[in-house]
Amino acid sequence: MTRSDDLFLRQIAVTGQLIRTIADQRLKAFDLTVEQLHLLKQLAVDQGRPQSVLGAAAAKSPANITRILDRLERKGRVVRRPNPEDRRSSLVFLTAEGARLCDEVISLFQGLRHHLMHGIGETERDTAVMVLERITTNIGRMSAQGGPQPQPSQFDPQKEYTR
Repeated sequence: MTRSDDLFLRQIAVTGQLIRTIADQRLKAFDLTVEQLHLLKQLAVDQGRPQSVLGAAAAKSPANITRILDRLERKGRVVRRPNPEDRRSSLVFLTAEGARLCDEVISLFQGLRHHLMHGIGETERDTAVMVLERITTNIGRMSAQGGPQPQPSQFDPQKEYTR
């Protein structure tokens, strides 16, 4: 690995961590975590999803997704109902409070996104996306070949969760 490779990959890691830190700081005021927001945004797009589908989309284990949903349910932001097609599973729905909160936080993050992208032109963004997609493809190839197993992404860049 060249020094340039090292600097590039380090910058990706540092940038990701800084974005996560800013997100965590902003979400604290709403008593939310990034993982909880991810689930609220999924439900805002598609209500009544099975708990197992939410877990898979968030790359969380069944135990993790249960814990996150338990917290959201205690806060009155989601409700689980029995799945009429499968008694062993439950469907998850946003409450009115959950939907309101999700809308408010999405609005806040749209403003944050504007600040993060300030001064970065469309061509630069397209190039960055292309490079990151190639890295993602390479990681997938490594995984398929039995190489180091990456942690699954909690964000699907192909999906934009807006209402």
